[in-house]
Amino acid sequence: MSGTAGTKAKESAAPTALQMLFFEVAGKAFALDLVLVDRVIEALAPVRTPRRPAFVDGVIEDRGRYLAVFNLRRRFGLPEPGRSHTAIVLLRGLDLDPLIGLTVDRVLQVLSVAPDVILTPPPRVFGIRAEYLHGVANISGWPVVWLDIAKVLTTTEPMTLLQ
Repeated sequence: MSGTAGTKAKESAAPTALQMLFFEVAGKAFALDLVLVDRVIEALAPVRTPRRPAFVDGVIEDRGRYLAVFNLRRRFGLPEPGRSHTAIVLLRGLDLDPLIGLTVDRVLQVLSVAPDVILTPPPRVFGIRAEYLHGVANISGWPVVWLDIAKVLTTTEPMTLLQ
């Protein structure tokens, strides 16, 4: 066996970097797996709907379809200081609806993250229990929380983000 074939085998065994969307809510950095992100749009004022959870803003029309817009500030028990949201992240594949909107204060960037820098979360991070997180990481000196967004949006348990 040549040295080149052995090197290729080692390279293919290396874990693949995760593509993640980083965003901010109340000055804290969060991440989502980019596979879930359809696209990011400018924040729109949703139409309020009756009988909705407190953290659902309402619905918006996008490309001829209506979709629910979830508000992470409200989900985390935070006040909304005026117009704080600048973007809606459209997510797919969450088993809630084919496509939903998620309001965030600011989209930061998309990055490739090596799996070995993602750590198992402690029991609570920023006040959020570990069962709602995939992991935590230090990215360029900033603590980043990788949310299990499907669990965050479907649990009825109250959540409070510590400031």
